[in-house]
Amino acid sequence: MATSTLPTRSTQDGRVLRGARNRHAVVEAMLALIEEGDPRPTAKRVAERAGVALRSVFHYFDDVESVLAAAARLQAQRHWHLVQPVAPELPVGERVAQVVAQRSTLFERIAPARRAALLVEHDSPVIRAWLEEGRATLRRQLAATFAPEVAREGHDLLAALEVSASWTAWEALRRRQGLSVSAARRVLTRMLTALLEEQS
Repeated sequence: MATSTLPTRSTQDGRVLRGARNRHAVVEAMLALIEEGDPRPTAKRVAERAGVALRSVFHYFDDVESVLAAAARLQAQRHWHLVQPVAPELPVGERVAQVVAQRSTLFERIAPARRAALLVEHDSPVIRAWLEEGRATLRRQLAATFAPEVAREGHDLLAALEVSASWTAWEALRRRQGLSVSAARRVLTRMLTALLEEQS
């Protein structure tokens, strides 16, 4: 009797699992390299870091931009849950405190990847879209959190809040002025409170 050469179900399942692990390793490697300060890791570096053959990178992804997109999604899954709704009916001081706590934690966690991403934002459609989505998420949170004040004062207030509570402002406090996390939180709290007190 001839022996069947068709792959068994267990063999097929093993290949699928191995493929999924390798694909995830490639994405993890891309994100790790970005977080370590390499804004545009090459496929060769990603493959070496992931422990897979270079051809495997292009087996699982069409191009390096596709790997970047997957890495962006992975980082979002890991960190952007920190941005949570803040009830607009709470006292202003409590709303400010929650926004500052959320953003300072988020910004500290995504700092290396964000710095790397900004270096290539204008050259990478994937990175540009990733950054814009992040900015839009933060903008929506501010608009909802401070909806009563924004309804009274309009876009100017929202724009001022957005700039004050942005990644750029946080980076300036932490890197350019050399403030500790706690000191930067105090300054951010003061800026937001001052803007909102002007409207009361």
